[in-house]
Amino acid sequence: MLQKVNSTRQPTQLLWGISLIVILLLIAQSAYFYTNTKANHQQQLNSLRETLIQQQRSRLKTELQDAGYMIDQMLSGASDLLKQQSRMHTRYALAVMNTLYQRYHLQLADKEMKQMLVEALRGIRFFDGRGYFFIDKMDGTAVLLPTAPHLEGKSLLENQDDTGHFIMRGLIDAVSNEQRAGFSFYRWYAPGDDRQMKQKIAYAEVFEPYNWIVGTGDYIHQIEQDLVPRIFDYIRNIHFGETGSIAIATQEGDLLVSGIAPEREGKNYLADLNLVNRRAAELVTQTARNGGGFVFYDWYRQGDDEASKKLSLVSPANDRGWILIAGIFQDELNQLLAKQQKNLDSELRQSSVNMVLVLTIIGLLAIVITQSYSRWLKRRFHRYQNNIDKQQAMLHQTAESLKLSGLIVESAYEGIAVCDPENRILKVNSAFTRITGYEEAEVVGNTPGTLASGRHDKEFYLQMWERLNTQGFWRGEIWNKRKNGEIYPEILSITAYKDSTGKVQNYIAIFNDITQRVEFEQQLRSMAETDPLTGLGNRRTLMSCLDRDLAAADRYGTPYTALLFVDLDHFKAINDTYGHDIGDAVLIEVANCLKRCLRGSDLACRIGGDEFIAVVRLQSEEDIEQLRALSSRLLDELMKPVQLSGIEIELSCSIGVSIRQEAGEDSTSLVKRADQALYQAKRQGRGRVVFYSNKGETNVFPSPVEVESL
Repeated sequence: MLQKVNSTRQPTQLLWGISLIVILLLIAQSAYFYTNTKANHQQQLNSLRETLIQQQRSRLKTELQDAGYMIDQMLSGASDLLKQQSRMHTRYALAVMNTLYQRYHLQLADKEMKQMLVEALRGIRFFDGRGYFFIDKMDGTAVLLPTAPHLEGKSLLENQDDTGHFIMRGLIDAVSNEQRAGFSFYRWYAPGDDRQMKQKIAYAEVFEPYNWIVGTGDYIHQIEQDLVPRIFDYIRNIHFGETGSIAIATQEGDLLVSGIAPEREGKNYLADLNLVNRRAAELVTQTARNGGGFVFYDWYRQGDDEASKKLSLVSPANDRGWILIAGIFQDELNQLLAKQQKNLDSELRQSSVNMVLVLTIIGLLAIVITQSYSRWLKRRFHRYQNNIDKQQAMLHQTAESLKLSGLIVESAYEGIAVCDPENRILKVNSAFTRITGYEEAEVVGNTPGTLASGRHDKEFYLQMWERLNTQGFWRGEIWNKRKNGEIYPEILSITAYKDSTGKVQNYIAIFNDITQRVEFEQQLRSMAETDPLTGLGNRRTLMSCLDRDLAAADRYGTPYTALLFVDLDHFKAINDTYGHDIGDAVLIEVANCLKRCLRGSDLACRIGGDEFIAVVRLQSEEDIEQLRALSSRLLDELMKPVQLSGIEIELSCSIGVSIRQEAGEDSTSLVKRADQALYQAKRQGRGRVVFYSNKGETNVFPSPVEVESL
């Protein structure tokens, strides 16, 4: 017997049950979209954090390598500097002797003439009092030896250093050539240390009237010690990012140089009473003993009472007992992450609000539908069309479910496009329109090629379709074009949906605009290549552009390239007198002056502290005269006083210029010669331009620097 059907309650229960199931499915789907979006945002944030940390590590590594390279270059140039100065002093002595000889040799006897020449050189001192002139005969007899006058008149042919080298014979060999001049390398006791010999370089030439060997020299380690203050000044002036700097410490914990806190130099942090400082010093020194590496530790920023997290790269310089430390506070990274987190949270909140609104509309619609169809079924259920009515209700409910599912897709933050097996667009959501600018009616029936940017070649799309056909899925970054012509980057996922026979039914593409992330990455690259104070290129930009220009010059046969090395005179006095804010303003004025004076094809860079380098591209030898005029004009502009905060500040600078006139010369040699010319400008009284010249070069040693004041 058939059970009697309750014509009043059953339709209502059926529809309410279906509505409840639909609402639960919608809630589950919304929760899935919310959870998935939040997970994707967190993944983006984690990926950005890792990228920033890796870029910070790379930046620290580059800065420390550049600093170590410059230290090595400055120390390795000690012997060249010693050779140059020894030759200069010796030629000065010969000039004095020749002048005296020409004036008095006809009036004095030979013995008196020789005595006058010897005594004229005996009291002359240089190299901070270490340097003196010696005179020897070609048979090894000492004529003048101010440090040991009791040996004058005696033969020194048998004098040897601790390696067995005969010192006097080496000097005789050095002048036994066509030029009758040359260098001699030997070891001797340094002043104040009669227990250990050290390397010494001497330059000698023959005084023709008496066939005497006249020369002078000095110890290489003394020149290196003279360069240490210059190295320390260079390190102090290295800054990168907002908080990046380089320091030098000893293995015993003494801080030798600090770019961020010079007032702390000389302090021993291994014996510091502050536990935070002591632990950081112990970690750094232990890392250096283990060969170096990256370390995180707490450290006090200048003026702060609380320690902040700092990332540093530690590298030992075992030949001098130094520890090189390049560090940067994590505040910069945290600020970028906080900004990105704020943007992602805002997107998630907006997406959640949209989802709640859609769910509310769907719920109300479900209630209205339930009540409406419940009344309809009650009126008609007593008729003999139960099966037909139920089928119609179910079909209608299914249609509404599909409509509701469409609303969910429509509310998604990501753009969605559904294509047929021939890759023609069937359906897009509102996010698609928001991102691309195309309305649905404009793209339906077309292929996604409408959005192609033209940045990808045919091989890229062939590989994409090969993976789609073999694996049914493709995901990656791609550049597309909006309706307004703007090209933008996006993350794209394409899935091929197949039936039970494996035939493709649809292609579904889901994509998201990642323009903001790409802009973050471009911002980071800009920070790595630009001096933050002046806006000029930094050392990395200089060497990269210079290598590129020299390679292009070699390729096209136009090797003329000039380098202007600009250094402010007495800049430390400006900082000490007016403060670092005024000092920074002066550096900005200098940078602006360089921009005004240089041509659009030239490049100006700040390589650290008060040192600037300009790369000037020359088209022919005639441009060298224009280069002289440019150097003179630049010097005149930089020598003018500047008004800053109501204060008139007198400026002075020195400029060293080197010109690349032969193919094959590398950028390092060009910079080194410009630095040597700058050094000569400093030695000759500052406030001048000096050009490096190849005149007077021997076939063994580097050419001297000949000075031209413009």
